[in-house]
Amino acid sequence: MDRGMPLFLGFLVLTTIVLPVVTLSQAGRIALSLAFALMLIFGAFATIRHRAAICLVVGLTIVTFVVDLMSELSPSQGFTALDTALKVVCLSILFGMTLNRTLRPGRIDGYRVLGGIAGYLLIGLTWTFAYQLLVQQAPSAIHFEPGVAESLPRQPNHLIYFSFTTLTTVGFGDVLPLTPAARALTVAEALVGQLYIAILIASLVGMALQARSAEEDPQSSAQAATVDAATATRPGCGHS
Repeated sequence: MDRGMPLFLGFLVLTTIVLPVVTLSQAGRIALSLAFALMLIFGAFATIRHRAAICLVVGLTIVTFVVDLMSELSPSQGFTALDTALKVVCLSILFGMTLNRTLRPGRIDGYRVLGGIAGYLLIGLTWTFAYQLLVQQAPSAIHFEPGVAESLPRQPNHLIYFSFTTLTTVGFGDVLPLTPAARALTVAEALVGQLYIAILIASLVGMALQARSAEEDPQSSAQAATVDAATATRPGCGHS
């Protein structure tokens, strides 16, 4: 399972870094929807151990992709909002499973570090679609430059930028949340972003120290037993 983590992280990087600099046509958005579905499926197999949970995520992913196609081919407010809501649900489940997989007991290796990075990117991506769902219901909830707001319900490239600048608390000031709901989402994302890094690092360091102590204890016990055995076999030892 862990070997699929680099591929999953690659899909996340493609979605979060490459996407914001590309303006897509309808065919491009459909291709992006397919890439998003593949990312969720690879993520499910890389992070989830239980077959039932994998089937749940794959099923939700297929439904999301179908609804995404329907919203592209027959645009309507209902399909668009449902598609975005399903993406939020899928990403939330995947984030929970990734975090659980990363913080499971055991030795710390490179796959856990990749899992921690993937979890951080999943937070930003989940909030991206939460913002998109908000904008679909209230287009004036977030203020962008003129001409940007019209594309937000269809392609979330500017929302990805806004989400990750909020997650990292950079805040260039060129995008502003205007409604109470938008401001609540931005505050929550900023807090989660800071707490996630602190908790993740503390947990991984603690687990690494615990694993090292567990490896050293048997060696110390074996050395102590050897010393006791050697002492017991010396002449005169154990006799008054």
